[in-house]
Amino acid sequence: MADDKTRVEMDADLEKEIADALGDASIEAMLSAAAPPEKSKPKAQPKRGEEPKADRRTGTVISVRGHDVMVELSAKEQGVAPLEQFPETPVAGEQAEFIVVSYLRGEGLYQLALPGRATKADIDSLAEGMVVDAVVSGHNTGGLELTVASQKAFMPISQVELGRVEDLEPYLGQKLQVQVTELDRARKRIVVSRRAVLEVEQRENRERLMEQLAPGQEHDGTVRRIEQYGAFVELAPGADGLLHISDISWSRLKHPTEVLKLGQVVRVQILKVDKEAGRIALGMKQVKGDPWEAVEAKYPVGITLTGTVTRTAAFGAFVEFEPGVEGLIHISQLSEQRVNRIESVVKIGQQITVKVVDVEPDRRRIALSVTALKASEQEESDASPDQVQQYVKEPKKAHAMQSLMDRFGDTGQKGGI
Repeated sequence: MADDKTRVEMDADLEKEIADALGDASIEAMLSAAAPPEKSKPKAQPKRGEEPKADRRTGTVISVRGHDVMVELSAKEQGVAPLEQFPETPVAGEQAEFIVVSYLRGEGLYQLALPGRATKADIDSLAEGMVVDAVVSGHNTGGLELTVASQKAFMPISQVELGRVEDLEPYLGQKLQVQVTELDRARKRIVVSRRAVLEVEQRENRERLMEQLAPGQEHDGTVRRIEQYGAFVELAPGADGLLHISDISWSRLKHPTEVLKLGQVVRVQILKVDKEAGRIALGMKQVKGDPWEAVEAKYPVGITLTGTVTRTAAFGAFVEFEPGVEGLIHISQLSEQRVNRIESVVKIGQQITVKVVDVEPDRRRIALSVTALKASEQEESDASPDQVQQYVKEPKKAHAMQSLMDRFGDTGQKGGI
């Protein structure tokens, strides 16, 4: 429910980025420019009516009242948190970690917030890891300048988005949800990150989607990245699945870009979901169905077809009739003459007419022949009406031929008369 991470640690690279962008002196000057006088620090354990220092507490949900969630922090301490911050309505007895935002005078309650959820705050109630609303007031080469809880704050450019940002101008005046990653009240230094918020959202989106996905489902997705081995398709913000090159098309592909392009919306089928590893396997060709299921009916033995030579090998040439359906012309079936080199007879991309001599749908094999086609043509020629019958059809010679036939009969015997 709430993010288990209790503190967003600044790594060395991020610290260096801030120092290189502004330097300690310049950031202090920027943050103190419009800062109000610092209030007195609250006590660590406030008494009733005193303002507490923001901290983290583990509490137990007591009940839900309207838009408020009542929480027990200890036997003598209770608090209230906004229901809207919970991804799902909590139930009594459920435990969670909360940030103490303030102490509600007169009510004896702590105002609580879930870590990683936006909340209104002032400088005294800010804490590292808290998500708050911020307004972008300016920018420089190092990042964005923002206003957080009436204070100036800074966001390094690497923390603005999940990916690289080239132009900061469009962010001016925008209201953003950011996470406090560094807080130094004495120096009035506040460093925030929007990327941390987006990463949490991304992780939650993915976890939610993983629970809903099942093999066989079909979804629309957007191609976000293309590699030699396949493409990554975004099913929801932060939830990508791998579309392997072998599952893109029933035809053989050398590279996914033969079919796909970045930003393209495609219909995919869920092939496998590994919830533990967080992996989703997708298929695009499966949506269209397997063309081999109808091969035996569409391409029966004896039929003559015209297809395209897609590839050659030492033993023969492959001919495609539709995406994913190929047949093989064995080298011995290419010509009545001996063939030493396939490319001397056929070339890739060439249109060729062949005869189907065998079909094995279960093995995805179709045997083709050029020589059988020529033999069939020869047989058809031999089986056609003989010259006598053709001769009879000519009007000028019909009477003479009819006389011969009447005299000797139409016995079909061969030889002279």
